[in-house]
Amino acid sequence: MEHAAYNIDIANSVLPAIAILLPLLGAAAVVLIGDRNERLRDIVAACFSAGAFITCAAMFPRVMSEGVRLTVQLPIFFGDFRLTADSLGLVFASMASLAWMLATIYSRNYIQHEERRTRYHTFSLLTEAATLGVFLASDFFVLFVFFELMGMLAYMLVVHSQTFEARKAGVKYIFMTVYGGLSLLAGVFLFLMYAGGLGFKAHPGSAYLTTSICFVVAGFMMGGFGVKAGMVPLHVWLPLAHPAAPSPASALLSGVMIKAGAYGFLRLVGTFHSVVPAQGNIGLIASRSGEVEQAAHLPVFMHNLHSLGWVILWFGILTMVVGMVLALVQNNAKRLLAYSSISQMGYILMGLGLGAYMGAEGGMGLAGGIYHIVNHSMFKSLLFLGVGAVYFRTHRLEMSKLGGLWRKMPVTCALTCIGGLGIMGIPLFNGFASKTLLHHAVVEALGVGGAWIRAVDIIFMVAAGGTVCYVAKLLILTFFGHRREESAHEVKEVPWAMRLGMGGLAAGVVLFGVFPGLVINKIVVPALRPFIDLDPQSLHHLEEIKIFTLANIVAILPALAIGAGIFLVATRWDLFRLKLPRGAGIDYYYSRTEVGFLRLCFAGSKRYAELRATYWPMARSTGEYLYDSWKATGKRYRGFRRVALGRAMTIPMDITGLAAYIRARQFTGDIAYGVIVITACAALLALTLLW
Repeated sequence: MEHAAYNIDIANSVLPAIAILLPLLGAAAVVLIGDRNERLRDIVAACFSAGAFITCAAMFPRVMSEGVRLTVQLPIFFGDFRLTADSLGLVFASMASLAWMLATIYSRNYIQHEERRTRYHTFSLLTEAATLGVFLASDFFVLFVFFELMGMLAYMLVVHSQTFEARKAGVKYIFMTVYGGLSLLAGVFLFLMYAGGLGFKAHPGSAYLTTSICFVVAGFMMGGFGVKAGMVPLHVWLPLAHPAAPSPASALLSGVMIKAGAYGFLRLVGTFHSVVPAQGNIGLIASRSGEVEQAAHLPVFMHNLHSLGWVILWFGILTMVVGMVLALVQNNAKRLLAYSSISQMGYILMGLGLGAYMGAEGGMGLAGGIYHIVNHSMFKSLLFLGVGAVYFRTHRLEMSKLGGLWRKMPVTCALTCIGGLGIMGIPLFNGFASKTLLHHAVVEALGVGGAWIRAVDIIFMVAAGGTVCYVAKLLILTFFGHRREESAHEVKEVPWAMRLGMGGLAAGVVLFGVFPGLVINKIVVPALRPFIDLDPQSLHHLEEIKIFTLANIVAILPALAIGAGIFLVATRWDLFRLKLPRGAGIDYYYSRTEVGFLRLCFAGSKRYAELRATYWPMARSTGEYLYDSWKATGKRYRGFRRVALGRAMTIPMDITGLAAYIRARQFTGDIAYGVIVITACAALLALTLLW
């Protein structure tokens, strides 16, 4: 089987530019309409968002089925700006535009009781344009530009309510965004220096592929992408931003925007997969039997990719476990979902890490990561919208004060439960298919990693059980059981627009779960085309894999048992009310580091105050004396300068008069001397004559 990426055609098309331009035009139209006609403004926002999704869907057949890359070159004042829709980027762009369209429809009713509604729609559409730009970028520089725009514009969604919590979350969010952007920029510059270009592939003979400098470049890029992806320990902004933002914005932050970070990881891994290996070198790190290939038969960059995959894998495991543990002890529903997003990003990073770790045979891990990205955008957006619907009617997010809502809000309850079943990984819902692929990737890596990969398999199963537990906690405490506290607000079903937004996502959860083979063959496998050195046999195995088998269904039972056991124990001993110490959060150590730095800056301030109290009066009087002396000296100097300059103007005249005086004195002496001589001579002559 020949990989489709070897025959990729490039065609010029304006559709990538139109997909980004439509949300920009929608934002301008929303500003022009403003609050004068709110119904028209909401319809315009939804229509332009739907236009972006239709544009991405129009590119789908040609790009995904025919393998064509659609590109457009835009002349910008500092050079050419190229947008490209390839199979991987278009999957992300289509996913993002669909979620944005449904969230925009949902927000029509959700934000009607809030202020600054026009501003919300404006920045929502602007952020959508920047997010689509990330996924349709042609190289790392264009990706960086849109990545930064996306982060900055989303700040207005985080602080939309302008409460103290929102401003606090906004400060943390903007700082982490700036730090991540600087790290990514450094990585892009280093990639340009050592890879020989800015595209998503490196020159075959570049230092990036042949030396260890790739780990420095990857470290900076992972720092930038990891912030947006919510990777531990860079996740501290996410639990603050999600509860502070409106629920539609939270759905977009969690369901779409953090996927931009995962997309960056995919492109980073793809730089090593962009070189076609020599014939016979495609066996990569390990054979199917588990025997490691001889190093002499492998390119250097494959060993580097193996090591990078190991790093990404364990960052994913850490992210998965930390997010799961912190989600279990939350009482606020949106904070629980925020930590759940961190944990689910751990699943994705684990899949990408396994794909990189296995090299050319890593198609299963990459496919599982991509499939879970698509699934997570659906069920997590649906869960946020479901919790937002509960808050819309009850104005409460504390699960301990809710309960019994399935009678009052049956449609919302059913749709939210569909999202919960999806994230749990229950068969016939989308999470089951992607988690099955991830589990298969772990099994394939067992022959290479040995005991370490066995530990990954165990942790993966425990984390899946924890996911079942905290989702069950969310659904049972919120919708089922008895009503724990009466609300002052009328509780009834939400309006049709909100149900439509949730219903579209719920349909995706069910369809992508019922037809996993179709999704794998039409979406996931074509998305792997940029990874041109993947083993064709592994791709063929991926295309023929069966999801609904007895072995796969049995494999999910331990996770369900672990989740049920944790839930029963926690309910029996009331462990859900357990509060972790402050030292259990990474943000605590960030804050302590900041405080320590400030204390270091002001170290010795007490001693400085004592010295100032003692010597400042003396220094002040001495300074005043010197200042007065300087002023007097300056005054005398200026007077002397005026006299000297006036005198200098008379110097030529004084010199001329002195010369004339000297000459006159000399002339007068000569006359007198002459008179005396002449008189003496005359007297002598007279005496002679007389004699």
